[in-house]
Amino acid sequence: MAPKTLNTLPTAFVFDVFGTVYDWRTTVSTRISQLLSQKLTSLDAIGAHPSSSSSSSASQNNSKPDLSTPDAISKFSKEFAQEWRDSYKDFVVTHGGTKSPLQSPDINDSQEEVGLNNITPSIPRATDPSEPPYTTVDTHHLQSLRGLLKKYSLFHLFSSSEIQELSRIWHSLKPWDDSKPGIEGLRELAIVSTLSNGNLRLLVDLQKNSGVVFDVLLSAQLWRAYKPESKVYVGSCEVLGVGGKEEWDEYIEEKGGDVKEDEDKWRFKERGKVAMVAAHIGDLRAAKACGLTTIYIERPREDDDLEAGSNYLEEGEDWIDMWVRHDEGGILEVARRLAKLKQNQ
Repeated sequence: MAPKTLNTLPTAFVFDVFGTVYDWRTTVSTRISQLLSQKLTSLDAIGAHPSSSSSSSASQNNSKPDLSTPDAISKFSKEFAQEWRDSYKDFVVTHGGTKSPLQSPDINDSQEEVGLNNITPSIPRATDPSEPPYTTVDTHHLQSLRGLLKKYSLFHLFSSSEIQELSRIWHSLKPWDDSKPGIEGLRELAIVSTLSNGNLRLLVDLQKNSGVVFDVLLSAQLWRAYKPESKVYVGSCEVLGVGGKEEWDEYIEEKGGDVKEDEDKWRFKERGKVAMVAAHIGDLRAAKACGLTTIYIERPREDDDLEAGSNYLEEGEDWIDMWVRHDEGGILEVARRLAKLKQNQ
């Protein structure tokens, strides 16, 4: 079954950030490779390069990487970057709970059925003992980086400040070539926001450093949660003025109080005015289960399940509302299609 074609212009777009807007893999692996090369060049000067250690010493630590050539350093840096990213995925699963609906989306699901209670945004307050601790993605990135450097016997090469600086490479990711012009085009059509697990400071820095400008920066941190928890998707719609309690009350008033619709189902359908844009089918599945429109952008090696796209098509699913393939232009293609849709309406 071919992907559907979106035929209604959304009033707002919410974007996944890591992988969808920004090419984290190239940025992170390149920086790691640069730092390792610099460190190892310095060690060469004093005859202390890891490759000069005895074979018996190397055999005692199976995690010691091969850094003997530039190609070996590059290869290891890419693997290290992927492992760092994978640790983030594990972190989200561990800290995010099991509130996300993972079944195929059903427009008849009510708010209660998909766990959409307590969605009011609230910035985490470390001084409030009644609230459970909330770990930001920045904190995770630093902690996991330290662990990986120790795992590969590289921790001693870096000072504390150097590790801190490297952990913030996620604040300086390079966007995909189509991201900036594509988002500029979409901003001419509707409100464009982030919807990321990245904490707010990270998102602010990404925008400043990359020049990719959004109308709004929304983070799961606002709900002390992580995607794919339902309250993140629903809360983002409410913040953008779509499908909230206030909108329901206004709707009732417009109808003169003569409303036979179910409130939860009305709010669910209203959330279809907001489009979630992501390179991860799992993210979109959770968004669709909350009522949002879904736009899938294929990015190289990005989806958590590399077979997710083919599996979706083979199994006859049809809930993705727009599908942009690798060679079709990414976000710029989304803007092009929707600009054409607007002209034809």
